[in-house]
Amino acid sequence: MSMKKMTSAVIAATSLALTFISGSLFFVGHTQTLPAPTVDNVRFPSGYQATYTLFYTFDNYQNRQIRKVYGNPVAATVKPGEVFNFPYGSIILFESYSVQEDAAAEPLLDANGRFVPNALTTIFVMRKERGFGADYKELRNGEWEYVAYRPDGSYATQPSGTGSCALCHLTGGSLTLSSESRNVGAQWDYVFRPDLYFSRGSGAVPDGVLQHYVFVPSTIHARPGQTVTVYNSDQLLHRIVADNGSFDTGVMSPGSSFTVKAGPTGAVISYHCVLHSRVKGQVVADLPPVTGRLP
Repeated sequence: MSMKKMTSAVIAATSLALTFISGSLFFVGHTQTLPAPTVDNVRFPSGYQATYTLFYTFDNYQNRQIRKVYGNPVAATVKPGEVFNFPYGSIILFESYSVQEDAAAEPLLDANGRFVPNALTTIFVMRKERGFGADYKELRNGEWEYVAYRPDGSYATQPSGTGSCALCHLTGGSLTLSSESRNVGAQWDYVFRPDLYFSRGSGAVPDGVLQHYVFVPSTIHARPGQTVTVYNSDQLLHRIVADNGSFDTGVMSPGSSFTVKAGPTGAVISYHCVLHSRVKGQVVADLPPVTGRLP
């Protein structure tokens, strides 16, 4: 590559990187200055509860939210191998709920270790149609457009303010910032957390993960009767079985999860992977009751 071409490539990459960096700052500060459509092509899907499929429920610890993700009948036809190629006519939305918190502003958890909903605040909707997304310009990802509504169908974020949505999906897919990135556009069909849908992950905040053939942590300390959630964050299949035979997860694909209910005070529940003999973990009921967990 000539010095002139190399310099041009560096300038282009730097320009795009600055666009993303500045866009990220706007997103964090909720300043809507990013490119976006000015017309609502998405439209509020009235009555979606009757016909849409609930894909998964995700407890968002960062934002103190419960997100229930739904797809319309078209989106629900997608199989795991097609996850980044949703057909035209697909609509995906998530209901955002505020959560109940304790005196320390930590989310309350129910008996299954899940966040306890407070109120439905926002409905974020994304829709894919041929030619959609062009107005997002360099932030375009696939042929999706986004709008956020309140439960009554009024705007929480108008179309002109949804550049931050496109940016979030674009960077959420770990897009490499380079001069070639501008050419991705309509081909970059990214949606969040398909593993929770296709692998049936619970969406609960994890108490542990399985990664690189190791449970982290190998010992989970819990209160008596607490339900703990462990995700398979590895890149291969596992099958976890309790040493005492009390549960068998079956084959777990990446992104899936299993739960263990701690026993009485002092009880130890040990488990292992029948496919990989060195993969072992345990839940020990040695903690006092924790404020903020229900019941």
